[in-house]
Amino acid sequence: MSLYKSLLAISLLLSILVGCGAPQATYSNFLKVQKGMTPEEVIDILGEPTDVTTVSADMGFGAIFGLGDLGGTNMVWKGNNGKANVIFINNKVKSSNFTNQF
Repeated sequence: MSLYKSLLAISLLLSILVGCGAPQATYSNFLKVQKGMTPEEVIDILGEPTDVTTVSADMGFGAIFGLGDLGGTNMVWKGNNGKANVIFINNKVKSSNFTNQF
Protein backbone atom coordinates (compact mmCIF):
# COMPACT_ATOMS: atom_id res chain seq x y z
CA MET A 1 0.00 0.00 0.00
CA SER A 2 1.40 3.36 -0.92
CA LEU A 3 2.07 6.07 1.65
CA TYR A 4 -0.72 8.20 0.16
CA LYS A 5 -3.28 5.40 0.52
CA SER A 6 -2.13 4.70 4.09
CA LEU A 7 -2.51 8.36 5.08
CA LEU A 8 -5.92 8.51 3.42
CA ALA A 9 -7.09 5.40 5.28
CA ILE A 10 -5.85 6.76 8.62
CA SER A 11 -7.51 10.11 7.96
CA LEU A 12 -10.81 8.44 7.10
CA LEU A 13 -10.68 6.25 10.22
CA LEU A 14 -9.99 9.27 12.46
CA SER A 15 -12.89 11.19 10.90
CA ILE A 16 -15.25 8.31 11.62
CA LEU A 17 -14.04 7.96 15.21
CA VAL A 18 -14.35 11.68 15.92
CA GLY A 19 -17.86 11.78 14.43
CA CYS A 20 -18.99 8.86 16.58
CA GLY A 21 -18.06 10.63 19.78
CA ALA A 22 -20.02 13.82 19.11
CA PRO A 23 -23.20 14.28 21.16
CA GLN A 24 -26.46 13.93 19.23
CA ALA A 25 -30.04 15.02 19.76
CA THR A 26 -31.44 11.52 20.07
CA TYR A 27 -34.40 10.66 22.28
CA SER A 28 -32.20 8.65 24.65
CA ASN A 29 -29.85 11.64 25.07
CA PHE A 30 -32.83 14.00 25.41
CA LEU A 31 -34.05 11.98 28.40
CA LYS A 32 -30.85 13.00 30.22
CA VAL A 33 -31.89 16.69 30.13
CA GLN A 34 -33.27 17.74 33.53
CA LYS A 35 -34.91 20.89 34.87
CA GLY A 36 -32.36 23.28 36.35
CA MET A 37 -29.51 22.34 33.97
CA THR A 38 -27.50 25.13 32.36
CA PRO A 39 -27.26 25.62 28.58
CA GLU A 40 -23.68 24.32 28.69
CA GLU A 41 -24.77 21.10 30.40
CA VAL A 42 -27.51 20.53 27.81
CA ILE A 43 -25.12 21.23 24.91
CA ASP A 44 -22.71 18.65 26.38
CA ILE A 45 -25.55 16.11 26.10
CA LEU A 46 -27.24 17.10 22.81
CA GLY A 47 -24.46 18.89 20.92
CA GLU A 48 -24.67 22.34 19.36
CA PRO A 49 -28.26 23.51 18.76
CA THR A 50 -29.47 24.20 15.23
CA ASP A 51 -31.43 27.29 16.34
CA VAL A 52 -31.21 29.65 19.33
CA THR A 53 -33.62 32.48 20.20
CA THR A 54 -32.98 34.72 23.20
CA VAL A 55 -35.23 37.38 24.74
CA SER A 56 -34.78 39.53 27.83
CA ALA A 57 -36.93 41.96 29.75
CA ASP A 58 -35.40 44.53 32.06
CA MET A 59 -37.88 44.68 34.90
CA GLY A 60 -36.17 47.58 36.68
CA PHE A 61 -38.24 47.68 39.85
CA GLY A 62 -38.60 43.89 39.68
CA ALA A 63 -35.54 43.49 41.89
CA ILE A 64 -37.67 44.78 44.78
CA PHE A 65 -39.94 41.75 44.35
CA GLY A 66 -37.10 39.30 43.74
CA LEU A 67 -37.63 39.16 39.99
CA GLY A 68 -34.57 41.08 38.81
CA ASP A 69 -33.94 40.91 35.08
CA LEU A 70 -35.93 38.16 33.39
CA GLY A 71 -34.40 36.45 30.40
CA GLY A 72 -35.23 33.41 28.35
CA THR A 73 -33.60 31.31 25.68
CA ASN A 74 -35.15 28.72 23.40
CA MET A 75 -32.76 26.16 21.90
CA VAL A 76 -33.79 23.74 19.16
CA TRP A 77 -31.99 20.65 17.86
CA LYS A 78 -33.23 19.25 14.54
CA GLY A 79 -31.89 16.05 13.08
CA ASN A 80 -32.82 12.77 11.45
CA ASN A 81 -33.89 11.38 14.83
CA GLY A 82 -36.37 14.15 15.64
CA LYS A 83 -36.59 17.61 17.11
CA ALA A 84 -35.67 18.62 20.66
CA ASN A 85 -36.80 21.93 22.13
CA VAL A 86 -35.44 23.27 25.44
CA ILE A 87 -36.53 26.52 27.09
CA PHE A 88 -34.20 28.20 29.58
CA ILE A 89 -35.28 30.89 32.03
CA ASN A 90 -32.37 32.73 33.65
CA ASN A 91 -29.95 30.12 32.22
CA LYS A 92 -31.70 27.10 33.74
CA VAL A 93 -33.87 24.52 31.95
CA LYS A 94 -37.51 25.41 32.60
CA SER A 95 -39.18 23.03 30.12
CA SER A 96 -38.31 20.67 27.27
CA ASN A 97 -39.97 18.46 24.69
CA PHE A 98 -38.99 16.01 21.96
CA THR A 99 -40.87 14.99 18.86
CA ASN A 100 -39.91 12.58 16.11
CA GLN A 101 -42.23 14.29 13.62
CA PHE A 102 -41.65 17.83 12.34
